Amino acid sequence: MENSTRNKIINGLSYLSILFLPVIFPLIVWIVAGKQADIRHHAVRAFWTQLIPVILGIGQLVIGAMYGFITNDLQSTSWLFIGMLAIVVLISVILFLYNIVKAIQVFIA
Repeated sequence: MENSTRNKIINGLSYLSILFLPVIFPLIVWIVAGKQADIRHHAVRAFWTQLIPVILGIGQLVIGAMYGFITNDLQSTSWLFIGMLAIVVLISVILFLYNIVKAIQVFIA
């Protein structure tokens, strides 16, 4: 198999791994890629675009819990949590679609 074809497959799978091994597969590719700049570039981008929703979700839980303990108001805490949840879901869907589109672009290029 030609080297560029193999790189395309690895790069595309780094983005498509959001379907089967999010965060883990791009991290493994990033570590194993070594000095291959093309593979490392796509693996790093895929890793961060798959990790951002996790970070945002954890941040949402922490902020919601802190706000709930400080205000002790169930209704305002619920509305804050629902609003933050909507934002996190929107960002997650956008990043999911971004990963799929980038995988298609890598395979076509």
